[in-house]
Amino acid sequence: MALDSNIRGSTSGNGAEVTTYNKLQVELETDIATYPERVGGARIFSENDAGYVLGAPSLVSPEVDSDFRTRVANDVLLDDETFNYTAQNSGKHTYGNATLTLAWTAGNLVTNSGNITTTAAGAGVSTYAMFPVLGTQTLACDVEASFTQQPPTNTVIDFGMFLRGGANPYAPTDGAYFRLTAAGLQGVINYNGTETNTSIFKAVSGGADWVYTNNKKYQFIVYITTRSVQFWINDDGNINLYGEINTPSGQGTPCMASALPFSVRHAIVGGVAGAAISLQVSRYNIRQGGSNITSTLGEVSNRMFGSYQGLSGGTMGGLTVYTNSTNPTAAVPSNTALTANLPNGLGGQAWETFTTGLALNTDGILMSYQVPAGTVNVSGRRLKVSGIKMTSFVQTAMTAGGFVNTFALAFGHTAVSLATAEASATKKPRIILLPELTQSVAAAATAGTMTTQPGSAMCLFPEPIYVNPGEFVAFTVKHIGTAATAGVIAYNIQYIYSWE
Repeated sequence: MALDSNIRGSTSGNGAEVTTYNKLQVELETDIATYPERVGGARIFSENDAGYVLGAPSLVSPEVDSDFRTRVANDVLLDDETFNYTAQNSGKHTYGNATLTLAWTAGNLVTNSGNITTTAAGAGVSTYAMFPVLGTQTLACDVEASFTQQPPTNTVIDFGMFLRGGANPYAPTDGAYFRLTAAGLQGVINYNGTETNTSIFKAVSGGADWVYTNNKKYQFIVYITTRSVQFWINDDGNINLYGEINTPSGQGTPCMASALPFSVRHAIVGGVAGAAISLQVSRYNIRQGGSNITSTLGEVSNRMFGSYQGLSGGTMGGLTVYTNSTNPTAAVPSNTALTANLPNGLGGQAWETFTTGLALNTDGILMSYQVPAGTVNVSGRRLKVSGIKMTSFVQTAMTAGGFVNTFALAFGHTAVSLATAEASATKKPRIILLPELTQSVAAAATAGTMTTQPGSAMCLFPEPIYVNPGEFVAFTVKHIGTAATAGVIAYNIQYIYSWE
């Protein structure tokens, strides 16, 4: 007896229809007001991880508020560093070591540059900046790194977001990070010294331990939220979740600290290392996810590179020429060069002498700076100048004189000289006049007299000025009137700037 293969309603007896592709034809109820009980609903989930390693997929549902809006947010870039330079940026990173040394090479921060195996050796490096762990937001840390050997005995390498001790062995005191030991790689959260670990990472669910390839770059990712920390590895585009630690029940957060620096630590503990190994970090990136904060490119760059200081690989440290407890030596500005003792920077004290001084009606360079040229070892960044502040006073009494100082900003020239010509491969300076800063210097002005500056002590640019990598920017002066034969004027100059 043949069975009826049609699907029929038990009450109505009606049969279900199929499409021309032999699939059941399904229609969801759309008249919610009349037939709410007939409405079928589909739950929406996003698959963040397929579960290849941990065995179960990670599914997260999106949120909708009571006014039907889907919750959306952006990543805020907090820090980004490429280790393509060959000296520590001491304005950005703090470093300590005992026997074991770190090295900044052309392409990597190397944790054990001397291939040390001596016991009780250690080193650590951290950002001075600290990055917040806030509410429902996610603090993300991406690290591009490789290992030179398989994990030896008596060696610990930590990298991620953590506070570290200031002395050998520079152990983490709080945070969330990857840890490599002889047992393998795992994730760690640290609550004021109390650690909670994942198991050693597996290659696949229930399989053997994950093993890296020596000298191969992987992307290691830590996601920190209030309720959990996840550890991801990107291997040639295969991004998998390798471990997750939920916040322990006795803790309100994974870490006690509400803000953490990026840190790396390498230590040899418990005996001589079984082999010399190095972690080679090529770059890292710190982001805050879950915000809708709007920042200008200049604000983002100042946040990453540091306000009013130099760039990694370029002129590092402060760029304001101001020597502690020491006055500068007075000098005569030149039209074609930056005279010794005048500031080579983006702010500082420039003392001008008028004994056989700058000729009248001649533009002289009071301050000059060359934006670092972009190379494989120096990140090419444009200098964004938003304004200049300047005041001055008579430091040594003037003889004769009685003149007006006019000022200008020269920028974009490819050589320090203001006489640089425009050609196919060179640029002459572009000139922005600074009328607000115009000064009047009285004849025979006495020491301590402030120069008369009726306009303003500040000149702001509604449209910022950009200076490209390799180009110069200079603050210039011109004297119009009667020449002084002696005396010194002290100028205090400060650029308002950022990097982009």
